[in-house]
Amino acid sequence: MTSPPDSEGRPSGKGTADNNSLITTNTPIVAATNTPITELNSTSLSDPQTQPYEAGHIRRSRATQAEMEARFDAIYRIVEKSQPTGIRFTYYRAVVEGIVPKTDSGYVKVKRAILQMRRDGILPWSWITDNSRWMRKPRSWDSVEDALADAASSYRKALWRDNHTAVEVWCESESVAGVLVPTTSEWDVPLYPLKGQTSDSFAYSAAMHYRDDPRNLVVIYVGDHDPAGYEIETNLQAKLVEHSGRADIEFCRLACDASDVERFDLQGTKPKKNSYINAMTGERVPWTGPAVEVEALDPTVLRRWLGEWISQQIDPEVFRIHQIAEQSERVVLMEIAGLGAGR
Repeated sequence: MTSPPDSEGRPSGKGTADNNSLITTNTPIVAATNTPITELNSTSLSDPQTQPYEAGHIRRSRATQAEMEARFDAIYRIVEKSQPTGIRFTYYRAVVEGIVPKTDSGYVKVKRAILQMRRDGILPWSWITDNSRWMRKPRSWDSVEDALADAASSYRKALWRDNHTAVEVWCESESVAGVLVPTTSEWDVPLYPLKGQTSDSFAYSAAMHYRDDPRNLVVIYVGDHDPAGYEIETNLQAKLVEHSGRADIEFCRLACDASDVERFDLQGTKPKKNSYINAMTGERVPWTGPAVEVEALDPTVLRRWLGEWISQQIDPEVFRIHQIAEQSERVVLMEIAGLGAGR
């Protein structure tokens, strides 16, 4: 498998699906008794099973106004630097910077701060992505002129048609897709977000695009560094190979893997399983080390790595000719739409 660029000084040799070598007390509430209060003697009152429940006196400290403002400012800076990003990506950045603890309450604090700043007009809504919900509607225009103008301004020539290699990107979740889509859109590369294990129907529809394609195919994957994440990845690989009938697909894991965990000292949790099945080989792979979500990585780093890796797959001469042709054809469309310099 291909190793990604080493612009961050990260260890080489990435891409293998087997890379995992890294590395208050509650007061019980007693059921109410039906004994009249006048019949309760001293013995029954001393019995913990019959004593009435009393609220505890636990005092929980609340953040001061100054502390909340400092937290909001820090979260704003994280989002501003990483946008477009997601709430979970922001949460992990906040944990790394010591703004919130790595707990459910820490996640809630980040989520509430982002929502409050968006509603107050402080944080632009477009900075936080939500690819899990979308509107479905056929594209339409007010007139032929509008359609021509839109086609001219948005025209893009297929970048990979004449290249010797085709590329596609798969990721483990919609939230990760929202962070990667600026890069895949820039490079005209298809992006397939998964929601857990991929279905055969989804894998089949993707595989049909290159079943008879003579070009080399590189599939880049972005997912969690844990047993479930590698199981999802290898299941996807097996289904793409099966449905495309191609054993020559090159699979590359961009992130997250053991080298990322070590390089960036990423925080993880105890994995839910101590092994996983590699669907490509049928072997059970033992797991050591923490389980780390890919959202623990900085979104700007992910986008840079992805852009560098994709750019390595295109022939420079093919790219140069493509850019000239695209600009020339766009000018023609602009003239047809009446949007030329003489208008």
